[in-house]
Amino acid sequence: MIAASDGKFDLAVYLLVVAVVLDTLDGSIARWLQATSEFGQEMDSFSDALSFGAAPAFLVYHAILKTMPSIGLTVALVYLLCAILRLTRFNISSDAHLKERRTVGVPVPVAAAYLMVAVLMRDQIRPSHVVFLVLLFAGLMVSRLQLPNLKGRNLVTFMLLVGIVNYLAVIFRPGWPTIIWWNVWNVLILVAAWIRERRLPEASTEGESH
Repeated sequence: MIAASDGKFDLAVYLLVVAVVLDTLDGSIARWLQATSEFGQEMDSFSDALSFGAAPAFLVYHAILKTMPSIGLTVALVYLLCAILRLTRFNISSDAHLKERRTVGVPVPVAAAYLMVAVLMRDQIRPSHVVFLVLLFAGLMVSRLQLPNLKGRNLVTFMLLVGIVNYLAVIFRPGWPTIIWWNVWNVLILVAAWIRERRLPEASTEGESH
């Protein structure tokens, strides 16, 4: 946020990428160390609210939406409030010690990732289009959309790792070709995860019958 206030928008994005990496690892490390707790879950959500709620909203406002102050500020605040609402709902409905099978609503870090890309592409995107993007992901965060959980060692996990590489390609070589490929790959990950999820109950039933 300090980098964004100084006009160092690309640096702000790179710092948020570090936050995304840390957020990806913290839950797995906590479960591996058997150190999960309700306090940890609350602290994780508080960190997410800052890193993927307040910081991206602040960044996208200063980098793009500031050109239309009233609308831009309102949109940034809507995004922040939706991020907090999504995190609050997650804390109330989830178990700190378990990895849920399904994710309700788009995760806050995913929404933040799209805002970060918009900031990197700020010279090639109209502010009005960014307004639509921010509101779209604000709505998706608080939606009841059920997404498959991406976990375990399987094809989906491998595809997710490739997706991370794709996202890094977007970050360090932002452009429409890398962005389009990143989004196409994200859709393929979701399709593969849904197919795997549908087959799991069938495999369990077959195992029980034997």
